[in-house]
Amino acid sequence: MDPDVPDGLFMVVGGRSGTTLRLDPFALVVTERSDTAGLSLEQSDIVRICDRPIAPAELGARLGIPLGAVTILLADLVDRGHIVIRSAGGTADRSTSAFASPADDRQLLEKLRVGLINLPL
Repeated sequence: MDPDVPDGLFMVVGGRSGTTLRLDPFALVVTERSDTAGLSLEQSDIVRICDRPIAPAELGARLGIPLGAVTILLADLVDRGHIVIRSAGGTADRSTSAFASPADDRQLLEKLRVGLINLPL
């Protein structure tokens, strides 16, 4: 690997390593505004793919990029009004329930723990 050539994933996310966006694991991403002028190739692909509701993890699998990078791209698209993220509670933006809180993470982990304990051997 040439140290003078930036990593492809680094280029996809514009050099950023994170975002304040915390996705609900059961959220669905849906296109709100389909014009792609001024978007990167990956962002344009997301807008196109999300014409039907899709989970962020599935979106990452289709694009071939990690969920962390997808989250960064989704945060940009939410801010620009291209997509919305819907949770079981309905449509939301950064400040409402489509984004998981630490308490939601704990509840999900507890449900997962109980489910694993109850799996038949």
